[in-house]
Amino acid sequence: MDLTLNATPVFEKNHRSTARITVNRGGTRSSKTYSLAQLFVVKAFQETGEVFTICRKTLPALKATAYRDFLEVLKVSGIYNEAHHNKSELTYHLNGNEIEFISVDQPQKIRGRKRKHLWMNEANEFDYDDFQQLILRTTGQVYMDLNPSDYHHWIREKVETRPDVLLIHSTYKDNPFLEPETVKEIERLQEADPNYWRIYGLGEYGVPQTLIYTHYKLIDDLPGRGDTIYGLDFGFNHPLVMQKVELYEEAVYVDERIHQRFLETPDAIKLVKEEAGQSLIYADSEDPREIQEYSSAGLRVQKAVKGPESVYLGIQLLKSKPLYITKRSVNTIKEIHGYSWKVDKNGDPLDEPVKIRDDAMDAMRYAVYSYNQMPFVGFA
Repeated sequence: MDLTLNATPVFEKNHRSTARITVNRGGTRSSKTYSLAQLFVVKAFQETGEVFTICRKTLPALKATAYRDFLEVLKVSGIYNEAHHNKSELTYHLNGNEIEFISVDQPQKIRGRKRKHLWMNEANEFDYDDFQQLILRTTGQVYMDLNPSDYHHWIREKVETRPDVLLIHSTYKDNPFLEPETVKEIERLQEADPNYWRIYGLGEYGVPQTLIYTHYKLIDDLPGRGDTIYGLDFGFNHPLVMQKVELYEEAVYVDERIHQRFLETPDAIKLVKEEAGQSLIYADSEDPREIQEYSSAGLRVQKAVKGPESVYLGIQLLKSKPLYITKRSVNTIKEIHGYSWKVDKNGDPLDEPVKIRDDAMDAMRYAVYSYNQMPFVGFA
């Protein structure tokens, strides 16, 4: 069968690769994820009777990225067949092959049957043991994609140094299908922060010296006790982000509940109401009309406390408390890896964070700092 694909050079390089492991390291919007989705569709038409595995750290993140992109490639190509799609099992049958979508929070599948080809989406979210368990059960080729935010990551130190690895480096310039507005937004990173530009613009490993939150720990779930509040950061082109926060025994527990772009206000209000109900929500107060619309819909929304040095003081409050983030909060974790102080011309840190990719950080801070301004027991 002939397939017509709008492919980038990133797809072509992956398609030509014969390496045991192909690492796609690159900047934001370089087409890494979509190109690998296209590749797995093409490989499924070149082989038959095989198992292909597409994997990510958590199931919600998997559904929002690689799973969605793979199905989109099928639909754009005019070959999607609902009869071949098992939505409950997250599998798709194509040309006699089974494409399965699994996450590390499904350990029985990670340590389950063998597969021919493996794609680890956002591979920097995995730990080295995940990688070993997956590759030991892969007889064919392994593909990995990542934004290189952590210089000391095991992928750089233990995988890219292997003799059987092909490294494909890409940037936004490798994606001819990007809108001019998106290109401008990416290139704005050059002046916003050198380290962010290095990671997300140039696709090189970051060397952050000014990370803000270095003390957080990952947990499976919230404790389910203590004071419960929500932090909300409005957005449309930027994502709408809502964090559920539990304040318990002098510690902060955070769970990402919404992180979604392009939501119209009525849809956003519906989603927030489903998640928060009548719980107290502290929201960005930059646009009072947003607060009013949410309040008129029956939500308990209050303006986040702002004012001179409120960002700095809110950050210091969070840094002074034990901070726990759920493992499923993948966008929050990705942000916190790069959330840094601005630096002056001499490279010395300032008391102001870089205002790039901070939506989840803002929502978390709105909740904790605003609630801390009110007298209550156990968290002052």
